Amino acid sequence: MTYKNLFLLILYISLNACSSLPIAYITNQGSNTVSVVDIKNRKITHEIAVGSGPVGVAISLKQDYGFITNANDGSVDVLDLHQNKIIKKIIMGGTPVGITKSTDERYIFVSDWFNNEIIIIETKSLSVIKKIKVGKSPSGMICDDQGKYLFISNRDENTVEIYNQPGLSLFKKIKVGKHPYGVFFRKNLLFVVNVLDDSISIIDINTFNLETIKVGDHPYSVVSDIKNEFIFVTNTQDDDISVIDLIRKKEIKKIKVGGNPEGIDIDERNHLLVTSNWRSDSISIIDVIKQEYLYDIKTGKQSRSFGQFIKIE
Repeated sequence: MTYKNLFLLILYISLNACSSLPIAYITNQGSNTVSVVDIKNRKITHEIAVGSGPVGVAISLKQDYGFITNANDGSVDVLDLHQNKIIKKIIMGGTPVGITKSTDERYIFVSDWFNNEIIIIETKSLSVIKKIKVGKSPSGMICDDQGKYLFISNRDENTVEIYNQPGLSLFKKIKVGKHPYGVFFRKNLLFVVNVLDDSISIIDINTFNLETIKVGDHPYSVVSDIKNEFIFVTNTQDDDISVIDLIRKKEIKKIKVGGNPEGIDIDERNHLLVTSNWRSDSISIIDVIKQEYLYDIKTGKQSRSFGQFIKIE
């Protein structure tokens, strides 16, 4: 092989690696399915039947599994992301809503809304190994990137609880706004959406200082860009996303999306945001850099996808 051909081969491989395909796993609470969506090609590749009332999504890349909370039948479905089929249903009772993975992906944490518990699933055995009592109506959850903390929003007591990983002993409880729900973490900042206050709380976990910024009507979920310069919040009653400038500490823009946007996740490699839209049975795709709406893709009924639901192929 000549140097020229070798260079072209390396260039081809590099270009293909950089154009990795983002796949979104969208829970459809009204049709009891998960839509597997090829975002760039704008199509559903699989429609997978799951339990009753699917809400939350967590992706474990090490196991190549997706975990789906089914709020109406008290179960978590384990989705094999390679085969695109359910390989196990974990029955736990209660009302599982929020879900996230531990930093090392050894565990999946599930919030039981009515029993005020966190249920811990071991990803190796796919079995429940522990339950712990937490605050009232635990909702959104996320872990930090250093493996130190699990953050939980407790909707009906207006708090965020911080638990140590991996033992899950309570480290700190912080008062936030009214009805905290979606959470996100990046670079020592925890973002908490306050549904009834139409605001977002920002907590620096080094100092535990708290700031509050107003957003749109009935916000639901939040993410930040990879540089932590902007945060993006879904406003369910405004059908848009608030763009918050973290330097200026204020909302600078609103981006129109589908009806009742709830879940939001970010594809960092391709600089895309994805919202799941409850009322319009769709997802909306947004250009992160230009902060502009691109297009919608139809999904199932009442799309939610509460959690981190994008995988890069």
